[in-house]
Amino acid sequence: MNRLKELRRARGITQDALGDMLGVKKAAVCKYETDRVALPAHILLRLVDIFGVSADYILGKDEVTPLPKHARERLHGAEASMHGADAVAVPLVGMVHAGEPMLADENITDYIPVAAGEVYDGDYFFMEVVGDCMTGDHIAEGSYVLIKREQEPREGRIYVVRLGDEVLLRRIKRIKRSIALIPSNPAYDPMIVGEGDINIIGRVVECRIRL
Repeated sequence: MNRLKELRRARGITQDALGDMLGVKKAAVCKYETDRVALPAHILLRLVDIFGVSADYILGKDEVTPLPKHARERLHGAEASMHGADAVAVPLVGMVHAGEPMLADENITDYIPVAAGEVYDGDYFFMEVVGDCMTGDHIAEGSYVLIKREQEPREGRIYVVRLGDEVLLRRIKRIKRSIALIPSNPAYDPMIVGEGDINIIGRVVECRIRL
């Protein structure tokens, strides 16, 4: 199920109004929201622009996908450039290393505006990526990852985890009673740790490239 309906409601937009924005009738919007009709590519691109979120977010996918350039420009602009009701200030709380482990300074250093419909259902924060261990998932050094706090990992997702006093960004896979912390850059090797050796901080839901 896509997230079009929840995004529209979070903005207080009626189906009629959204249809006007998209150049379609209300009935078409209803079909898009219920997945009776797949979102055409040109409609999906227009929705990305309207709501300021990634196409994958609209489609209900959890994999990390950088936003299109025009959407990044909107979201990384001053918060005043967005309507107050449409934006939420999400804290930036230090760095997470995507290469070798390093300490994370979990002090709030900034706030980044995010579309309200993207972060209404949990506790979110940003971390800055250091290193190139996750480049296979389009997570480049210097980019910001949006993290949703979760303690129970889902197989194959990308998480920020604490290993001792160090914080890492890795994809998680369970192997019997152990957990594999898997990089997406083949230059790095996976790490195998016991379940009790790590703390799950949160799941990566989006990556935003710094401009």
